[in-house]
Parts: sequence; C-alpha cells; structure tokens
Amino acid sequence: MSKLDRFMRERDVIAVTSLSHATLWRAMKSGRFPRPVSISPGRVGWRESAIVAWQQNPTEWKPTEAA
Repeated sequence: MSKLDRFMRERDVIAVTSLSHATLWRAMKSGRFPRPVSISPGRVGWRESAIVAWQQNPTEWKPTEAA
C-alpha cells in the first residue's frame, strides 16, 4: 500500500523552508519552487512530496509535467 501525499498549508511550507511569504511566491513565479495545488475554491496546498524534492536540492530543482 502506498503512502498518501499530504497537503501542506502556506504557513507549514514557510516553517519548513524558512522562506518568507514574498520569497516563496517570487520563487514560484520564476519557476524555482513548486506551485500549490487547488484543493477547493479559494483553498490551495502544496504536496509534501514536492516540498521534500525541492529541499533535497533547491538550486537544481525543476518542475515536473505531472503536478
């Protein structure tokens, strides 16, 4: 049985990455950080697996096609 991928809120992403809100959104806009996934109208979350992949090598991280 595979482990389910957890969704993280923005405050959790900021806590584990030590990025500020502005830096986080600037990095997403430039394609250097995973984009959030729409969970419901007005609600987004980041896949924990995407954040872990970014943390393993932030300078070389590239977005994947299937997000």
